[in-house]
Amino acid sequence: MKYAVIGNGKTGSRVQAQLDSLGAENEVFDSENKPTSKRLASFGVGICFVNADTFTSLIPLMIESKIPLVIGTTGFEWDSNTFTLVKDNECKWIKSANFSIGINLINNFLKKSFNDSGSKLLDYEISIHEKHHENKKDAPSGTALHFSKLIDREAKISFERKNDIVGFHSFKMETEDESITIVHDAKNRNLFARGAVLATHYIDTLDYGIHDFEEIINQ
Repeated sequence: MKYAVIGNGKTGSRVQAQLDSLGAENEVFDSENKPTSKRLASFGVGICFVNADTFTSLIPLMIESKIPLVIGTTGFEWDSNTFTLVKDNECKWIKSANFSIGINLINNFLKKSFNDSGSKLLDYEISIHEKHHENKKDAPSGTALHFSKLIDREAKISFERKNDIVGFHSFKMETEDESITIVHDAKNRNLFARGAVLATHYIDTLDYGIHDFEEIINQ
């Protein structure tokens, strides 16, 4: 399969390196090698790691090309119109704020812990803290916001932006008597690239529309 790597930044470059290590044919599209719908249509799948503004500008040509797409853009507002547009045009997209398998395991744990019959016993004060590199524009991160959404209760969210931190997330539950903390510390960006490449293996099995990587991993 021939891969279109859309975006050659901190994570996009790791995606290309991952594909090269697997001997997979790929081409990088960026500001110097701009994609067109005609060119994208010749690829089996695309992996997109660009900022929200760039992704917004690329949506029309990606839909026109009908390229199956794995999307790691954060800070983008996924509204019902986008979901409808993708499905009606018979496209298949997989999205995630974080393609780390470990983060998605934590997501699954939180979802089960705070939505099963025992959730009433979890009377904790909850705080979520995340740290990323100084150039990350969205804050709090999509992952931190998703943690909060999964538990569906009040949580204090804080963040830091400094140096070249790949990604650090902590989820803390606390009472007067005990404290429980779950921490995920990304050592490098290879884990995001591996997760995105893994997602491409499932895309042919999906119905038209936009799918969450978390749901695919859980299945």
